[in-house]
This record gives sequence, structure tokens and C-alpha cells, in this order.
Amino acid sequence: MLRIFKNVRHKHTWIKPEGYELPISVYNCTAKRKVPLVLRNKELMTWYTCGPTVYDSSHIGHASCYVKLDIIQRILREQFKVNIVSVMNITDIDDKLIRRAEDEKSSVQELAKFYERDFWEDLQSLNVPKPDRVVRVTDNMPVIIDFIQSLLENKQAYQSVDGSVYFDTGCYKGVYGKLQNIGESESEKSNVKRSPADFALWKGSKGNEPKWESNFGPGRPGWHIECSALAGTILGSNIDVHAGGIDLRFPHHENEEAQSCSYFSVDQWVNYWLHTGHLHLKDSVKMSKSLKNTLSIKDMLKTCKADTFRMACLMSHYSKNMEYSEEMLRTANNYLLTCKNFMDNCAAYLDNPIQTNLNSDLLMTHLGKTNQEVEDALKDDFDTASCVKSINNLMSSTNKMIHTAASDSSGNDGSIGLMAITNFVGKTLNSFGLNLNKVNSESDKDFDRIVDLLVQFRGELRQIGASSKSKEVFGLCDGIRDEMLKMGIEMKDRGKSTTWSR
Repeated sequence: MLRIFKNVRHKHTWIKPEGYELPISVYNCTAKRKVPLVLRNKELMTWYTCGPTVYDSSHIGHASCYVKLDIIQRILREQFKVNIVSVMNITDIDDKLIRRAEDEKSSVQELAKFYERDFWEDLQSLNVPKPDRVVRVTDNMPVIIDFIQSLLENKQAYQSVDGSVYFDTGCYKGVYGKLQNIGESESEKSNVKRSPADFALWKGSKGNEPKWESNFGPGRPGWHIECSALAGTILGSNIDVHAGGIDLRFPHHENEEAQSCSYFSVDQWVNYWLHTGHLHLKDSVKMSKSLKNTLSIKDMLKTCKADTFRMACLMSHYSKNMEYSEEMLRTANNYLLTCKNFMDNCAAYLDNPIQTNLNSDLLMTHLGKTNQEVEDALKDDFDTASCVKSINNLMSSTNKMIHTAASDSSGNDGSIGLMAITNFVGKTLNSFGLNLNKVNSESDKDFDRIVDLLVQFRGELRQIGASSKSKEVFGLCDGIRDEMLKMGIEMKDRGKSTTWSR
């Protein structure tokens, strides 16, 4: 027998917080539009991120979520001087964990500890710092049990015949479905739930599964309740930002909002929900562990550097889906190399200025325009993709000036303007979590030293050729330059000096 559940969406108005309004607009899934970003307290922003269920290694879908959220936090901290207080949970008891432990003949606790360490190692390798506070479900069971007990006492939850406790969506005074439109759904008639929309707060004890004692019987918490209880206990009855992947918007975040509004007797628990887009494989196939088509973060980093993946995330809006492919990584890596080469070219010019069409006044005009474009883009829902384009245009126009000979001898060398631009480019990319001056490994350092020696040797040959006016020597130098170019190393002669870039 089928029971039809039809939720007709009621009109819900997003409640604009009172407080300090930042010059930023963000997309709000409750309002269904971009809205001003307002902090309740000028001195801090409370931020909660849904953490992992630690039953397996994290894949690159998780990487895209956490890197994008890290980029947004860095923008807020570096560009807008926001003091973020961040909290993340670790789900260390769950159906998947229990099944995995049974399959591997291991304890749930040991398995969870292993994969939590693995998770933090992955984040570190991606240059994503730990949040200010990490909270684990099993360390905070009394808090979760008290939260459920309060909902029961206020008749906002009920206990079923199997010992489980469910949230009663029929008694919810708010709007269930305000984060995402919920259409018509069907489910089999249940002997334990009053409505198909009701969700488990507490799962009654079964067999030999891990369990905790409570006033409503032995068992363990449901998935949604843990975030509400842990975030609410630390950050309170109203949170500025709650973040996670778009797949969490419903039912996870919807259920969090409903039970938290009920518990705290408020109309709005979270002011801003930030959701990152999916990471798809080619042909738009969603990557997930259930589909068994995942690529672990560690495996990705064997062939792709963390900065390359971060650049790929920057080149896409955080809320949009990304397609993971060799082409995507190649495009991101090429742009990253373009940025590094630009900084190298500027450094080489500043070390040995030559007469070119560089003009500080013109450079400062370009810089002012780009600075405004970047600022406007970041204010517009953290549009890093537009920032990348604006910075690329600035580098391109500057490079043209560097490599164009001066039309007359009266031009200035443009050093001041060039220094200002390199400072801007480096600082902006650094604020996104990229360091163009970072050498990633000892092998990279050795490679750079070898190329430096070759460039120095070729430079000395060129000086001998210039002194003796020998075409043969210049021919040898040109041959070295051409062969190196085939291997991806570009040498550029600048008067008596030579620079190189990948």
C-alpha cells in the first residue's frame, strides 16, 4: 500500500539579520536570490561546516568542496578582514561505518580514528587548514541526547514502536521545505513513522551495533541531529554561515534547520547556507562512493599538484558543478604556470631594467582598473572565476609592454608600476591560498638548480660570442635555447642577462 506525501510549499521570507552589513552579496537558497551579507556581530562571523563520515578515504569530490570553502574563508579573512570562528563535526558513528567495520572485522572506533587521520592528512596536502574547533559525535553524546529529549518534551518529536525517535514534521510550526522546494513523493506506509517526511533523531538499538543509553532507550543518533546539537551548543541559536556540498541541502540541511528552529524556538537558525557544486566526471556523471567511481585525493595528487587543483576550483564559481578531466587540470596548470612565469619575468626585468615601452602611469591605470574588477567580483558572491580573467588581462597587457622595445629613449623604465602590479598579483593569488614562490619538492629545487647552471653557462657563451663576434658561438646558444623550448623551458635574452620559465 502506498501513502502519498505531498508538501505544498508555503511562502517563506528570508529574515535579514540585524547587525554589520558587509559590502558583499551572496546567493541565499531560502530567499532564492542574492542578498546582503550581514554579520550579527561586527567582531566575528560564526561558521559551521559539515564534516565527513569517516568510513573511507576522501575523494576528489570532497576535495573540491573543502578547497572551495577554504577559498571563501580566505577571501573573507584577507580581503574583507572578517574574523571567522569555524567549527566542523566528524561523524564517527553511522550505518556505513558499522557495515565497513563488520566487513573488515574491525572495531568502529579504530576504523573511525584511522580514516579521520587520513582525512586531516588529505586536507593538509590540499593546503586546507583545520577549523578552529573539531567536534566528534561520540565525544558529545550527552549533548545530542539532551537535544532530543527537549524535542520530545515539547511534543516536536515522538517515539516509535521500534524504540527510535522521529522528528514530527506535522507539528513543525515553521516551513518544512524552505531551503529547497519539495515536490510530491511516495513511500510505503510505515508502521513506525507518522509521515514519510518525518526523520530519525535516534535509532533504536539493533543486535550488536554500538549503542548508548538514554531516557528514551538504548541506541545511537540519526545523521541530521548531530550537526544541530553540536553546532547549536557551540555557536548558539543563530549561526551566520553553515556550509557544505549541494547534495546536503536536502534532506540534511533542511532537517537541521527544522529541528534547530524547533529546539531554539526561532524562525531562522542559519542566516546563510553556502553550498558548493558537484564535481562530475566527464559526461556529467556524479562522483560518489555509492557509484564506485571515485578517485581518492591521494591518488589525484600523484599526478596533479595541490595548487593546480586549487586553481581549477578558482576558475569555476564555487556554486557551479565542475567536470574533472585531464583537460580541466591542464588548463588550470597552464594558467598557474602563466602566473609564475609572469612573476619571474617581472623579477628579471626589475633585476636588470632595459629600455621598453613600460610606463608607470599606464601600468597604474591598468592596475587600478583590475583592482576594481577583482573587488567587484569578490563582492558579487565570491566570483573568483571573474577575478582570474581580470588578473590574466592585467598580466597579458603588462607582458606586452615588457617585451616591446621602446619607441624612443625618453621613456621611463616603469619599475614602480611593475613592482605595484607584481605585489597585487602575488597578494591576490596568495589570498586565495596560492603561493607562486613556493617550490613543491626537493626534486623541483634540483631541477631549477640544473636549469640555472645551464642558463648561466649559455649566458657566458653569449658574452664570448659578443666579444669575438662569432656567429658559430651565437648559433650554439640558439641551438641550446631551441632544444630547451622543446622540453618546455623558455629562455629569454634581455641584454646581457637571460631568464627562463617553464
